[in-house]
Amino acid sequence: MKLGYVLLREQLFFRRELKERVFWFIKLRWLAVFVALAGTWVAHFLGLSLPVQKLTIIALFILLYNIVFLYAGRKFDTTATHETKPFTIFAHTQISLDLVALFLMIYFTGGVTSPLLIFTIFHIILAGILLTPAACYFYAFVVLTVLGGLILAQNYDLLAFQPILFNKDLLFLFLYGRGLTGLSVLYLSFVIAILISAFLITSVKITLRTKGRELLQLSHELDSSNAKLTALYDMVREIGLKSDLQNLMDSATRHATKVMGVKGCSIKLLDERKKNLKFGSTYGLSEDYLSKGTINIKKSPINYKILQGSPYVIGRIEEKDYFQFPEDIRKEGIASMLCLPLRVEKMVLGIFCVYSSESYHFVDGDVEFFSLVTELTALAMENLQGELTKSWFMIKAAHQIRSPLNAIYSMLNLLYNQYLGPIDEKQREIIERCEKRINILGELINDLLKLGEKRSEAASTELYLVDPYKTINNLIPLYQNQALEKGLVMEFDIQEPLPKIMADEGFLDDLVSNLISNAIKYTPQNGKVHVSLAKESDEWVKLEVSDTGIGISEEEISRLFSEFFRG
Repeated sequence: MKLGYVLLREQLFFRRELKERVFWFIKLRWLAVFVALAGTWVAHFLGLSLPVQKLTIIALFILLYNIVFLYAGRKFDTTATHETKPFTIFAHTQISLDLVALFLMIYFTGGVTSPLLIFTIFHIILAGILLTPAACYFYAFVVLTVLGGLILAQNYDLLAFQPILFNKDLLFLFLYGRGLTGLSVLYLSFVIAILISAFLITSVKITLRTKGRELLQLSHELDSSNAKLTALYDMVREIGLKSDLQNLMDSATRHATKVMGVKGCSIKLLDERKKNLKFGSTYGLSEDYLSKGTINIKKSPINYKILQGSPYVIGRIEEKDYFQFPEDIRKEGIASMLCLPLRVEKMVLGIFCVYSSESYHFVDGDVEFFSLVTELTALAMENLQGELTKSWFMIKAAHQIRSPLNAIYSMLNLLYNQYLGPIDEKQREIIERCEKRINILGELINDLLKLGEKRSEAASTELYLVDPYKTINNLIPLYQNQALEKGLVMEFDIQEPLPKIMADEGFLDDLVSNLISNAIKYTPQNGKVHVSLAKESDEWVKLEVSDTGIGISEEEISRLFSEFFRG
């Protein structure tokens, strides 16, 4: 799967490179035609012996096929194909026709002594950049073969000599006067130059393409890692908000299936006796697959091995892999699977599995990443279970304490009202102090019960649009009276209009009530409590409660949002 991605990206990259270069080649050819025509006629007027008519025809031939190439190139440009083959053929056609035209010009401008001979190297370099190394060496062989044939044909008088620059020069007399021996010196020098150019350009190209493939692979891995980490963040954020174990597991299996790109996922939990596994949550699996119910660990060696702490990867499920219900796995279309133990430190909760319909779907990186997913899921499950246990204990303890506390309060009330006989002033003072302490303890018990209830309600809480002005405005009469009774100045500053916010209206009411009631409670007489509500931005609303009370010391600010903390 990764290889296919790299090949596709590489193909698109080199298709773009081919496309850019072939159009650049067409533009450059317009210049070559102009230079050829201008150079031919300038040389003619300078008195050089040139076949002007033939060179002009060759230049016009180049102009003609370049117009055809321009039309064909525009047609390729509008084609949505991702194939590189059409552009490769297009490049071969251009290079081949250019070499034909160039060698015709080389022949009519001096053959092996032509100043145009050097331009053949340009096409070798271009073939090395755009095409395969084999194509580069093929064109080098063609150039050398044609040049060698031209030299032999001229040497044996099959073609006439066409010297233009060196016809009276000592170099010309040395080369052509000594036959093949003299010509071989220039030819061998040119062979070396061509082969070295071909070798250098293909070596550089192979190195660059290798680096390009590595960069594409690295880019894919970075994209994949970024996508997985983003998905993992979303998963952790969502399961962190869950206050119900079933909802948490359902969220984990759903996200794990999407993150790992697989057919399905399951969480199997150990029962209390640690002898059976039962499906706690699944995603992407059929009801038929789940209908078998519990899995006996003794009858499933693979599950037993996983519970011992070993990750288990099956690249291809075959008969030799022993499952309790192997026929159900094949019927479900599961070809490979990855399973890890759900554990926190040494405590094993169950097994987390992902299933793929492709054989050998999972690689080492998948195992490492899924290990992280499994560990985070197990930790979230354990933390939630701890919170649920804590909530259950708080509610249970509060109920157990409330009954004897009410009994004590009733007895003190009998004593205080002298139903059991007269009491003196000192005894009355002691009873009042006891009642005050019992009231404080009663408030704490009520807080415990309310906290437990809110935690239970949070499991089914859904956020919706709430008008914050309406919520706070309903509280103004209540707390204005409380502040007035205590001798406090109470100010409400609500700046309208306010946008609606996503919240639970009951929880928002409790939040604001707690803040205001605490401000009133801990502010001494003649003090001041100020409540403001204002629009901070298009997305934020700011609620601020301030007072002139005793405040909280800097050392205790870090504990401000801890449960049961009192400053």
